[in-house]
Amino acid sequence: MENQDRKREVIIEAAIKRFAHFGLAKTTMTEIASDLSLSKALLYYYFPDKINLYAAVLDHLVKLIGEEIRLGLSLIDNSVEALNFYLSQRHDFLKKYANVFESVRTTEIPQQLIEVLEKAKQTEIEQISLAVQKQQGLSIEAPEAATLLFDAFIGMRIPVFHSKKTFQLDPEVFETLLERQKKLGAIFLKGLSL
Repeated sequence: MENQDRKREVIIEAAIKRFAHFGLAKTTMTEIASDLSLSKALLYYYFPDKINLYAAVLDHLVKLIGEEIRLGLSLIDNSVEALNFYLSQRHDFLKKYANVFESVRTTEIPQQLIEVLEKAKQTEIEQISLAVQKQQGLSIEAPEAATLLFDAFIGMRIPVFHSKKTFQLDPEVFETLLERQKKLGAIFLKGLSL
């Protein structure tokens, strides 16, 4: 079983490289199998189709960034600094893997991806909650505050991404979005302790 798990991880890592460089639409299972010197049959043994592989890639990336952010948050005492750390890490991660996340913006999202995206949302809310908990004198529970703040951050992204046909944004627009989210976070945290 351990060997199968390792093979699965190797396939996911190869797919991440391909998806990050070319995106989901321009990557084939044949190319991934070729990168690993595997037969297509063996690749399909582990992942029955490209959507299942893509879901595994997203799940892997969500866990990776989740662990990095959780570790970083554990080292920060100030709530504003913690929230800014979360936002900056998330921002850098989205920039690095923009081609991977491009396919999430489709109108029809398969069930496998919906489950992964829901886990990603919960992970982000937990991370925001860790930052919010560092605020003294909270007027509401941290998880509730984190959910509200998460929704506000998503709301800030909608006009920016909705006007584009691609996940790739002008770097200046992307940086402006980050700064606006940081300002909103600071205002929100200050308001929690009034």
